[in-house]
Amino acid sequence: MPAFIFLFFPFSLKIELPMSRIPQELAQLFEAAVGRRWKEGVSLKEYSTFKIGGEADLFFEARSLEDLERAADFARTQGISFYVIGAGSNLLFADEGYRGLIIKNSAEGVSVSHEPPGLEAVSGTMLREVVRKAQDAGLSGLEFLAGIPGTVGGAVWGNAGAFGLSIADAFQSGIIWGKDGRQEVNRDFFSFGYRHSSLREKKTLLFSARFCLQKEKREIIAKRVAEIIALRRVKHPPENTACAGSFFKNVVMPDGQKIAAGLLLDQAGVKGLRRGDAVVYSGHANFILNLGRATARDVLELAQEMKRRVKDKFGIDLEEEVVYLEATASML
Repeated sequence: MPAFIFLFFPFSLKIELPMSRIPQELAQLFEAAVGRRWKEGVSLKEYSTFKIGGEADLFFEARSLEDLERAADFARTQGISFYVIGAGSNLLFADEGYRGLIIKNSAEGVSVSHEPPGLEAVSGTMLREVVRKAQDAGLSGLEFLAGIPGTVGGAVWGNAGAFGLSIADAFQSGIIWGKDGRQEVNRDFFSFGYRHSSLREKKTLLFSARFCLQKEKREIIAKRVAEIIALRRVKHPPENTACAGSFFKNVVMPDGQKIAAGLLLDQAGVKGLRRGDAVVYSGHANFILNLGRATARDVLELAQEMKRRVKDKFGIDLEEEVVYLEATASML
């Protein structure tokens, strides 16, 4: 069963027409190839937990992996810049929007097996659903994902994790799609690292991910999940707050030691810093909140100031965990 798509990969546009002149023939070709129409001029702030972003020239919601494959294949063969998103929980859209096609992956589904114990999840599936399915089946190994507001696809793409564990610890294999069609690949293909997988560089969609788990009593799993969610509620902004999660990656020193970015930022005195309606959360210095009307420019300027203060105090360069998606130079 398929299960995750690589969060995004842009291509350059061959067609350079203003938004108002998107050829109707192209829209008709897309509908014929995919089976449904794309939308034009869609506000991206509705598809990001940051609630920030301009309009995408073109937007399509893939409800199945077949939708996803056809839409991506069409964009690639037509030379249309495109970017695939999941829940938008670790993403900052540009104020100018996106000059191309945004494909939202809403393909969902989870299947479990007991011999051997494991789970397979479609890429657009929310992590909370994966955690719930594993718990109901008495399968342990993914509890650390509880409370992370993203999809399987985004989690694999960025090797998401918490509490000392990451998606790579349970990942077994995946089905990918690229210029050579669908292929099944093993764990080594992804070259997992801290908040990193090879999908960040490869022009490849991940259609499926299988996880190797362990049998456990459901009540024990449920207790772990509840404890993790309780910890997240103490440390993180309230649920439904407009933000994109931890903004910077933790720092990995040459000896392998990790230093929490939030600790460095806190000691650098960034809590409460503000640019426009973007503000550093008072409860945790590695979160930037949108108070209502923040722009991407506000967030980027604030992030630069946060990085500068850490650099000045500790001589350490922070690296963003949140992905900033720029508008492409060409118009469709």
